[in-house]
Amino acid sequence: MEKLFFLLSQRQTHQLKASSSILSSWNPSSQTPCSWQGITCSPQNRVISLSLPNTFLNLSSLPSQLSSLSSLQLANLSSTNISGAIPPSFGLLTHLRLLDLSSNSLSGSIPQELGQLSSLQFLYLYSNKLSGGIPPHLANLTFLQVLCLQDNLFNGSIPSQLGSLVSLQEFRVGGNPFLTGEIPAQLGLLTNLTTFGVAATGLSGVIPPTFGNLINLQTLALYDTEVSGTIPPELGLCSELRNLYLHLNKLTGSIPPQLGKLQKLTSLLLWGNALSGAIPADLSNCSSLVLLDASANDLSGEIPADLGKLVFLEQLHLSDNSLTGVIPWQLSNCTSLTALQLDKNQLSGTIPWQGDCLALLQSCESLVRLRLGENQLSGQIPKEIGQLQNLVFLDLYMNHFSGHLPLEIANITVLELLDVHNNYITGEIPSLLGELVNLEQLDLSRNNFAGKIPWSFGNFSYLNKLILNNNLLTGAIPRSIRNLQKLTLLDLSSNSLSGPIPLEIGYVTSLTISLDLSLNGFTGELPETMSSLTQLQSLDLSNNFLYGKIKVLGSLTSLTSLNISYNNFSGPIPVSPFFRTLSSNSYLQNPRLCESTDVTIIVIASLVIVVRNQRYAMEKSSGALAASSGAEDFSYPWTFIPFQKLSFTVDNILDCLKEENVIGKGFSGIVYKAEMPNGQLIAVKKLWKTKQDGDPVDSFAAEIQILGHIRHRNIVKLLGYCSNRSVKLLLYNFVSNGNLQQLLQLLYRHMLIILISFANNKYFPMIIADAVEPQVGDGLHIVEWVKKKMGSFEPTVSILDAKLQGLPDQMVQEMLQTLGIAMFCVNSSPAERPTMKEVVTLLMEVKSPPEEWGKTSQPLIKQSSNQR
Repeated sequence: MEKLFFLLSQRQTHQLKASSSILSSWNPSSQTPCSWQGITCSPQNRVISLSLPNTFLNLSSLPSQLSSLSSLQLANLSSTNISGAIPPSFGLLTHLRLLDLSSNSLSGSIPQELGQLSSLQFLYLYSNKLSGGIPPHLANLTFLQVLCLQDNLFNGSIPSQLGSLVSLQEFRVGGNPFLTGEIPAQLGLLTNLTTFGVAATGLSGVIPPTFGNLINLQTLALYDTEVSGTIPPELGLCSELRNLYLHLNKLTGSIPPQLGKLQKLTSLLLWGNALSGAIPADLSNCSSLVLLDASANDLSGEIPADLGKLVFLEQLHLSDNSLTGVIPWQLSNCTSLTALQLDKNQLSGTIPWQGDCLALLQSCESLVRLRLGENQLSGQIPKEIGQLQNLVFLDLYMNHFSGHLPLEIANITVLELLDVHNNYITGEIPSLLGELVNLEQLDLSRNNFAGKIPWSFGNFSYLNKLILNNNLLTGAIPRSIRNLQKLTLLDLSSNSLSGPIPLEIGYVTSLTISLDLSLNGFTGELPETMSSLTQLQSLDLSNNFLYGKIKVLGSLTSLTSLNISYNNFSGPIPVSPFFRTLSSNSYLQNPRLCESTDVTIIVIASLVIVVRNQRYAMEKSSGALAASSGAEDFSYPWTFIPFQKLSFTVDNILDCLKEENVIGKGFSGIVYKAEMPNGQLIAVKKLWKTKQDGDPVDSFAAEIQILGHIRHRNIVKLLGYCSNRSVKLLLYNFVSNGNLQQLLQLLYRHMLIILISFANNKYFPMIIADAVEPQVGDGLHIVEWVKKKMGSFEPTVSILDAKLQGLPDQMVQEMLQTLGIAMFCVNSSPAERPTMKEVVTLLMEVKSPPEEWGKTSQPLIKQSSNQR
């Protein structure tokens, strides 16, 4: 009788609850474990199967005693919270046919002894922390059918010896970013292979032409790697291929016409490479094709009309290439099409709508996305476009469209984005557009629209961006504007609008990015209600006929950009930190504006500070520094506690606490950039003085306690601290010149973990003013750079790295929503920043339901385990 009581003892030792329906049946008084759930025995009472998937074992190591189960044929311990290494003694289980240790926290290398499991058919080790190389000894498993090692930390290359596993059907090693080297040509001998997944690795070299021998291959997932060279035409011999994922690589050359032989192919993803040449018309022979994405390449020539033969095609993405010619009317035969994205090319002509019952449009009523922006299309926007009842995104911007905007667009009630900017569209804005109650972004800018802004725009309760600048609009801003309670950006500049600024605009408190009313004919005084726009970052009222006082603008505490030039404003300029730093260029040609009398007081206060600084410089050496009137006392004795060996002194630190060294201010203190005599850069956080009757929480002790117990590569390291009776200083590593890629990696790999870990920790807001000074374009701090970009005419998506802009629409929207949350977190007023609990709540609302991903243009970069 096999002895499995050691497992039961483990269960008792770790206080596993009987709430598990499986473990509750493990009775120590049993004569044999064969009656226990999860255990299967042979007629001779020999244990042949141990299956406990998704059971909370929480073991610090795999029990080596399992190797004594000499008759064991199946061992499934997936998702059981096991850590530690795989015991080499598992190599003794020579009858084992299935070993599943996936989705645990196993570490260390795969013991080469597993190569002795001569009966093994299925080996699942994915989603662990295994490292080291893939053992060549696995080539001895001649009966192996499935080898799943994805989502680990393996390094080295794929052993060429694995080409001898002729029984292998599934080979997955994706999601191992440290896996390098070339793909062995010997893997082309695996003629029974149905799935080959090596995505999200560091593999390089070319795709082996020997892969043409894989006549049973159904899925080739080879994306997000360093693979280069051309697409081998031999892949056209893989007649069973359904999914060909080659996106986000460094592939060059043309698309092989031989791929047209793949009549079972449903998904062809080639985006994000450097492919060139024409799109081969032979692809029209892939009669089962559902998704074709060759965007973000260097393709040229015309779109083959024969693609209209693909009657099952749902998504056609050819954006961001150099395609020319007209949009083929034959695409009207693709009656299943939901997404047609041809933007950022050099296409010309009209949208095909004549003949064949509207050609492209009427036959494509299933369209969800129609993106034709950044081409050279001309003519009128066809009114029949209103028949696309399922359209969510309509991008026609930066073309040569003329004529009126068709009223029929109002029939597309599910429309969320309408962008026709930079065209030659004339006439009035149809008031019927107000029926598009689901609109989130409306951009009609840089056209020749005339007439008034429709009152019906007040129906846009979901609208977050309204952009109407550079048109010929007249009349007043409709008072219905107050209904736009999700509006973050309003741009009405460069029109001929008139009348006063309606007080209702102050009720749109959601305005956080920009309000631009410049270059119009507005008159009157600023409404007092504008004081409610406390989240607004950019305001431009220049080149109007406005007059009166501007005191109300002093309430806009989040402003980072202001222009009120060329008006008739009068009275004192508000006294606030923002206005004190404002250049005179922000209020040119307002001759009756004057400096506030309070400025004199500011100058006197500044002189007092200068005198105090001079006194500090003279008295520091004697340790007699003590400022009066409750000022901070920098006198000795100082306590200096380093957490590692440091080659500088307290005096070196104090010398750097100057205004010109300030790099950030937060809820708990002010951060200085400090250069030590040896050239080392550190960041010094000086905590605000706590009030005697205020919050008793000692933020100094709290921050030391929290950061002293955290070791994480994405949290700034605490070097030590200094304090005297009045001042408390925290010393950090200084991280300079961080880039967007680093920030994105931090955000998407670790942000949620860190935020959720501290969601209920009242001390955490004191830590988030990290000593980081990332700089991006124009020498700006990244926060200021993003604010500037969000307030510009450029699409918000331009903030993202170009490689990220090519990701699925839904994914891009999630990134932009997350960016919006981040901008709340860096509000210049600490009191206006959300709490960590609020941030977590907002982030949880960003993620879209899984069914939304079915509508995207590409699968996720980080695929689920079964696609690697």
